Amino acid sequence: MPEEGRYEKLPRPESIQALQRYLSSNPVVAKTELSKPQLLIVRRTDKPDLTIFLTNVYIVGEADVYEIFAIHRELNAIVTMSAWNGYTNKAKELCRARGVGLFEFKELLGAVYHTGEKFLDYEAPDERERKARNQL
Repeated sequence: MPEEGRYEKLPRPESIQALQRYLSSNPVVAKTELSKPQLLIVRRTDKPDLTIFLTNVYIVGEADVYEIFAIHRELNAIVTMSAWNGYTNKAKELCRARGVGLFEFKELLGAVYHTGEKFLDYEAPDERERKARNQL
């Protein structure tokens, strides 16, 4: 059955469920709850809760970030959900300037352990390795 663009921005339900399953198995996560179709609340043990906007935008850019911020001001993070998705450096910088993390699905799984600058600047181990190789 054709999707007719339904999942162009809205994450697939199975992707949201997978993210919740992965996060729930994390020792720093007490509970996750979907408060709205694209807002995930992550209750962490011994760390502040996170309010995360979930999107399926292929490449999150500045315009997408402004659109999300216009509707949701209380965010700690924006996550693009598909394994093929990503974001621009400008979008990452814009989010960081507002104290909001911008992550791919897999990056959030590591960032959830952190707060403050370490949360905002989190990079997955494979990305850190790639950057280290490029500096050689």
